[in-house]
Amino acid sequence: MNLGQYDVAIIGGGPAGCATAIALHQLGVTDVLLVEASDYSRVRIGESIPPDTRNLFSRLGLWQAFEAKSHQRCLGSYSSWGGDSLGFNDFLFNPRGHGWHLDRLSFDRFMADEAIKRGIAFLPGAIFQQLSCDREPYPIKLTLNRSGKEQQLACRFIVDASGRSAKVARCMGARFTTQDNLVCVAGYFHVKALETDLALQHMTLLEAVEHGWWYSAHLPGDQVIIAFASDADIIRQRQLKQPEHWRRALAQTRHLSAAITPKSLPGRLHTWSAPSALLNPPAGGGWLAVGDSAACYDPISSQGIYKALLGGLNAAPAIAGWLGGDSRELAVYRQSTGEAFIHYLEQRAYFYQLEQRWGQADFWQKRHRLSGVYQRELAANPA
Repeated sequence: MNLGQYDVAIIGGGPAGCATAIALHQLGVTDVLLVEASDYSRVRIGESIPPDTRNLFSRLGLWQAFEAKSHQRCLGSYSSWGGDSLGFNDFLFNPRGHGWHLDRLSFDRFMADEAIKRGIAFLPGAIFQQLSCDREPYPIKLTLNRSGKEQQLACRFIVDASGRSAKVARCMGARFTTQDNLVCVAGYFHVKALETDLALQHMTLLEAVEHGWWYSAHLPGDQVIIAFASDADIIRQRQLKQPEHWRRALAQTRHLSAAITPKSLPGRLHTWSAPSALLNPPAGGGWLAVGDSAACYDPISSQGIYKALLGGLNAAPAIAGWLGGDSRELAVYRQSTGEAFIHYLEQRAYFYQLEQRWGQADFWQKRHRLSGVYQRELAANPA
């Protein structure tokens, strides 16, 4: 079945893909197809976003609609990092107010609905399979799989918003350069299944330990996520994918276990990789990658959604320029994506260097070594 021809096809209907489609619409590029493999029912990891995200929603024309969704407020964070005491950072004096704990399923559906409201064509349940290129007016030919049937379409420009798999970019010959790779193991709990400090209802908590770091946050629907991040070999050696070992490690924390204690073992643990990686290149003739398809950040940065929205805003003028016969904005997009990743690595190196309590532990030695390598490379090749 032939689905037709479009100026732009966006593969991935998450925040990055939807933000790109909405930003394109603002620039007058309306012949856009948004392709999403899922039906937005799969469990997604919740995320806290900072107050400054309000500016991005405003630029996308989404602020009032987002505010009406009443996502749970995030008033700040507690952290034990670089010392035994528990520090506190709040948003009280931020001119943009508080942040938010997102319900990711609700948020992702919200972004897709806002794109659809603007008349952007939306194709759910379609899985990208392959592409080919020729010299016709719509040179990029795509093959999708929808309900077991192959469907084809053609476009002038394609956006990879497929996430860390970067399926489209890989077809274009791009590959990730990975700086580091963490593994996260998390449990979700209902508040009633926890003994919890109510003062943490609107806060996040971060605690460094000898073999990695722990994170917790309250999510909408009276849910709490508790996650541990470390190296794959440490997770394996300490059997932290098994609920009883994971809970035993949680009980050994100084601050988190005092604030939030599960009354029983988690029914299931969720595991995912969290690399620090940059796609090389993040854009080329007739295509670009956005969001996690372009660059993956350590979850400790809490920049996933912010990066996705900003990436969509930055991608739109590059795409519009290309469609108009000007490739200069595409070059700007490539450069800005690389510069943003360098800035992220600089911040990450600084943050991990702050923690010196377990200098002999493999986890921290590796992060300090990576930070030192990065700093030497930056000094030799300043951006």
